[in-house]
This record gives sequence, C-alpha cells and structure tokens, in this order.
Amino acid sequence: MKEMFSSERRQDERLPIESLVTISDGRRFYVESLTDISKSGVGLEALQEFPADSRLTIFFPSNSRFKIEGIVRWVWKKGHMHRMGLQFMNMTPKQKNRINELIHGFNIAPAI
Repeated sequence: MKEMFSSERRQDERLPIESLVTISDGRRFYVESLTDISKSGVGLEALQEFPADSRLTIFFPSNSRFKIEGIVRWVWKKGHMHRMGLQFMNMTPKQKNRINELIHGFNIAPAI
C-alpha cells in the first residue's frame, strides 16, 4: 500500500518515491534525490542548500529533454542534508501530461 502525504496547504497528493534528478540554479548543475512527486511539485533532499524562493530547473531522469521550472517553497535542514519543497511553475499542457505519466509510472512500478 502506498502512503500519500497530506497537508492543508497542498492541493495535490504526493507520491513518495526515491529517484535521482538533476537540478540547476542557472549557474551549476547538481544531482540530488527526489523524495516525492505530485502534479504541482516535488520534494527534494539535497546536499546543496537553495533558499526559499530560489528558482530552479529540474531535469527528470526518464528523458533529459524533460525539464520543468520551479520555485523553492520551503527548506528544512536535516543534518548535512537540506529537505526542500519545490513547486512547479509555468507548466505547459505537455509538461502537465508528462508529470501525470511519471506519477502513474512511479505508482505502478514494481517494488525491487
């Protein structure tokens, strides 16, 4: 059974996942851990700290051409790691469809 995260502030349910993604702040690229995904954003665990309101681009592993712009909405320091919530911004209909496909793919992927 899959656990969904819920919050009064969130509009969409988040599906917990474990995957590496590439993110960019416009100057450098970083490989960080994706912790959850929804139709409107992702959770990240990163070594690099990005302050709230930072604008980032996230490149999804399924296709290097698939990227979405986002904004960091919150940051929580956990030891040497930084847990962050990234809200997607300015999504095109094609990007929305790809996110739905990713969520569906993660949701039905067999456990290893």
